[in-house]
Amino acid sequence: MLFISGLLYFSIVNTVSASEGTFELRSTDDNNYKCYAASLLMQNLNYKIILSCRNILFPVDETIFTYMLWANPSAGGKPVKIGSVGLGKGEYATKVAFASLFVTTEQNVNTKEPAGNVVMKGSIKPILFLEKEITDSSDEKTEDGEEKISPSPTPKVSNLSTRERLITGFKRAGLATGLALVSILGLVFVLTRPR
Repeated sequence: MLFISGLLYFSIVNTVSASEGTFELRSTDDNNYKCYAASLLMQNLNYKIILSCRNILFPVDETIFTYMLWANPSAGGKPVKIGSVGLGKGEYATKVAFASLFVTTEQNVNTKEPAGNVVMKGSIKPILFLEKEITDSSDEKTEDGEEKISPSPTPKVSNLSTRERLITGFKRAGLATGLALVSILGLVFVLTRPR
């Protein structure tokens, strides 16, 4: 019994980590279609997928109006329908762990299996920031074992000539003087108006 529980635990752990990551879906033909997706396992044990696409055409042609997002399950089997791409952005949820995503063009929005052409596809990439250990940059060492010193950025010096600086100063002073004059005139108007 303990052996079976251990096998189930490790199979679930592998399945879970397979679907957390990012996807770069690239065009499978000469078009410049591209989508970026990110997937995370949420506390409700659903994978939340966020998708953003560029350069996709609407409608695809006279009879095809829909781009559909599909997932290839990590365990194998038939592709799982994630949802319609809409106008190039979407937010989806699925309980099925998956290793890759692809987009098809479909005539029927209610299709259960991919029937149209695959126009984009991409495999999962791990979220490297979450995978790596965070190291303090001051602890970095060179090959010799000495501390690596990073130079400080040099402040940028203004390339304005003295004449340009003087003109800019006069413009600012003129603006300030104009505002002060309008304020004084407004104050005089308020104080001297008949009651």
